[in-house]
Parts: sequence; C-alpha cells; structure tokens
Amino acid sequence: MRFDYIIFDFDGTVADTGMGVKNAVKYALSEHGIPVGDESKLDYFIGPPLYEGFEHVYGVSPELANSLVDSYRVYYAEKGVYECSVYPGTMELLKFLKQSGAKIAVASSKPKHFLDVVVPYIGASEYFDFIVGPELKNHNSNKSVLITKSMELMGAEDKSKVIMLGDRKYDIEGAHEVGIQAVGIEYGYGTREELLSSGADYIATNVNELKNILL
Repeated sequence: MRFDYIIFDFDGTVADTGMGVKNAVKYALSEHGIPVGDESKLDYFIGPPLYEGFEHVYGVSPELANSLVDSYRVYYAEKGVYECSVYPGTMELLKFLKQSGAKIAVASSKPKHFLDVVVPYIGASEYFDFIVGPELKNHNSNKSVLITKSMELMGAEDKSKVIMLGDRKYDIEGAHEVGIQAVGIEYGYGTREELLSSGADYIATNVNELKNILL
C-alpha cells in the first residue's frame, strides 16, 4: 500500500446520495414557496454545506437559509437519508483496504447525525475506523478542520502516508490546506475541470482506477 491512512468524503465518493439530497432540497423550497427552477442547479447541494447551497444557488438571506435547512432535514431524516446507493466496487475496495491494514475514515460536510444513520444503512460500518462530520447546527463545516480531526483520530503523523478522496473542490483544497495529497473522484458530482483546477494530485474515473492509485 502506498498510503496507510485513507480519508473518504461520503456524498459523491462512497455513495450516490443525489436523489435524497435533491428531494430534500425540493421539499424545503416548496415549504417556503420558492420555485425550484432549473433542476440541474440542485447538483450544487451535493458536497458543500447546505447553508452555503441555499445562499449560493437561490440567493436567500442567512436567516432564510437556516429555515430552509430546518425544512430540508425534516424530509431528509425521514426519507432522504435512505435514498442513496453505493458506487459499484466501493464496498469491495473498502474491504480490500481494511484487510491490507489501512486505517480508514470518513470526513464529510454531511452532519455526523446523518452519517451515523447512512453508514450502517449501506453496510459499511465495519470498514470505517472513524466517522467525522459537523454537528447539526455547525454552519461552517470547514473541510480542512474535518480532515485534521480525522488524521488526529487515526494517529496519522506522517502526512506522506495520508490521502483524501473526494469529488468536489472542497475535498481537494481542504486536503492541501493540511498538507496531504488528494484524489479527485470524477464519478461523483464534481467535474474534471473543477477537480483539476483545484489541484487534485490524481483523478480517478472509476473505482478500479482509484484502487490502482492507492496501491
């Protein structure tokens, strides 16, 4: 193994959570009488903090964003968190990494409350040593902070042995801020252009390529 400590983003990296996220966003918007508009814009919500998503995509005030997030979570807690599917080959990769002796963590901007529901739901609890996400009312969800916490929990002191895997610029930039390498996951929700412009050290177009990079 090239890396002893492997940190996964969750949405768009471990699992395709798009359906649940988008349905929850649409529910929140309808509760506040806001038209959805071009549904392609909803892809933006998969990865960044929700507060940022509502403010950036729909131009709402921070106060209204808070209310929209509350509505979002009503739907997401009941249905949306379960509306997801694991990317093909990911469970096999996690099993392989675990058997190889790597320590594995999740560092996601998805609140830990929901990570603690969805990781067991997809059957991946046995593979992750640590699951790191913000508290429900944390508006910041800075990725470098989440990555740093993951490294501390795993006891990862040699940064050359640590790598971050993620599908959005936040994952790549957060990894570089703390001095580790990052793989851009092209089969998630970020574009190749986004991953390259944010400085991804590697690009994986499928799980097999990701495995080869890690080896």
